[in-house]
Amino acid sequence: MSSLMHKALNPRHPPFKPCLSPFLQTILPAIVGDRLFFSSANYTFDDEADWKNTSSLYWLRLNNTFNVNGPIDMSLIGEGPLPSTVLVGGMNPVAGGFSGTFFYDHTTLYAYAGMVGEEADGINNSLWSYDTTMNKWSLVEVEGGRISFGNNSEGVHASDPKSGLSFYTGGWAMASNGTNNGTVKFESSNPGTPQWSFMTTQNGIQGPNILKGAMVYVRKGQSGVLIAFGGYNTAYKGDQFASGWDWNQRSLKDVYVYDIFSNTWYLQEASGDIPEHRSDFCAGVSSAPDDSSFQITIHAGWDLFEGIALSDVYTLSIPSFRWIKVVDSDNPDTILEPHAGRQRLKCDVWNERQMIVSGGFVQSEEKHFNDACNESYPPFKVLDTSTYSWRTQFDPRLEYSVPKVVTEVIGGNSAGGATLQSPAAGWPSDDLSSIFSKTVARDTYSYNETTPTASSTPEYTGTSASSGDGGGISGGTIAGVVIGILAAILVVAAALRLWTRKRRQAHVQQIRTDTLSKWQKPELEATEVRQQELDANGMIHEIHGEALIPEPVQLEVPHQPSELPG
Repeated sequence: MSSLMHKALNPRHPPFKPCLSPFLQTILPAIVGDRLFFSSANYTFDDEADWKNTSSLYWLRLNNTFNVNGPIDMSLIGEGPLPSTVLVGGMNPVAGGFSGTFFYDHTTLYAYAGMVGEEADGINNSLWSYDTTMNKWSLVEVEGGRISFGNNSEGVHASDPKSGLSFYTGGWAMASNGTNNGTVKFESSNPGTPQWSFMTTQNGIQGPNILKGAMVYVRKGQSGVLIAFGGYNTAYKGDQFASGWDWNQRSLKDVYVYDIFSNTWYLQEASGDIPEHRSDFCAGVSSAPDDSSFQITIHAGWDLFEGIALSDVYTLSIPSFRWIKVVDSDNPDTILEPHAGRQRLKCDVWNERQMIVSGGFVQSEEKHFNDACNESYPPFKVLDTSTYSWRTQFDPRLEYSVPKVVTEVIGGNSAGGATLQSPAAGWPSDDLSSIFSKTVARDTYSYNETTPTASSTPEYTGTSASSGDGGGISGGTIAGVVIGILAAILVVAAALRLWTRKRRQAHVQQIRTDTLSKWQKPELEATEVRQQELDANGMIHEIHGEALIPEPVQLEVPHQPSELPG
């Protein structure tokens, strides 16, 4: 645990000024309840210290206003230890920018992929979970087979807290040159018995095959859809770049749609202001008040072809599949350096209205701006998705309205009423038309405001059994015979619980000690190669523009759905 963080939380010391530079191993942030959780990035905690990874889970409380125009107020940051070194991230024996994720539902985080160390891929049917209501870590068993991909990274992923479903596909260990193609589907609606499956298909579209792109959940169809785009195409070895980078960039005209209800992938062509090719960007979703449109806002990223970090903002309006270029204002990254951009950033949307940008690597050509703390490049930025202006203060009370730059394209007004309800060239299939004619009801789950203080320390246990104690029986007016019966029941229950806990402890220990020779996981092992280069300052990037062939070649893919087995 960082001693600087302890000092920052101690009122006897002056406040420190944290920055995040998560351009190495990162488990993504996720909003659960009124807190934004994040871990495993690289941080600095004062103006002098260099960035480093830590062994902590952090959270930022979102139930009050706070300033985001400079270093964050450290009294808002909570901290607790991670339960295992596999979640620490940061430096890795293999150089590269690695990224995992948190699957999440209404109350619990599940750390998936992006792990490091000897045990990173040795726990085959368990995940580390964090109960945000109890501030407690557990190693929980997951039913459905040994689907790990624990050391996979930089795939695309999305969660729907309402259904308890999370998805992950792509990355370095899935869908590379046609191997291990599929989608991990994780379900935590029953927290006592989470389960997952690895869904594959033999014909038609094989899924997005995306590295360093983005995927979001949108409330369309009978059970929701996933929208994925950008990054690199790992379905086959490309020819867009010279030796040193194997994958072609994906055009953001190509938008992959996954219908959750039918387990089907589709490829839909978008129109409008198509964004430049990019990877390492972030995306978030805002729903019109009447659900007539959904805006997927993207920000920044890295253009490998040009060798530049980006700072722009676009929105993809659904279901019209129109890209709209946004002229944002007051971006703190470009105030001092107009050509500065940010890559490896992460985004989460609060109440449809405020897109919280966490961390990222700010640079202009070969100059790096936030590899140490400073006043000009804040660790968190907040984009107002109703005005597309960058806010100086986060305000949890704001509500979303559709911005004018969007309604000028899709029709309607700030309350909704979008008139464009299909792509410019129409739907390529009746199935897609039917899917986007339906809308999933909004999530009405009500969070209780978290009561632990910012510095509350999480507990953890190495088994999936709960360690919480039940309440005692109050007496006074209860007849003695009833007390005796209840006491006997409690004794039996305690004995059964102890036996179950020991049995699960033994089982989890067996999971830990399983060797890879007992079961061949569907992952890339010795053949997996992550290709990055170090610049002169030791920062980690992909290859730069001078090594590129002038013109990219686009792959034509038909609009062909394919069914995944349930």
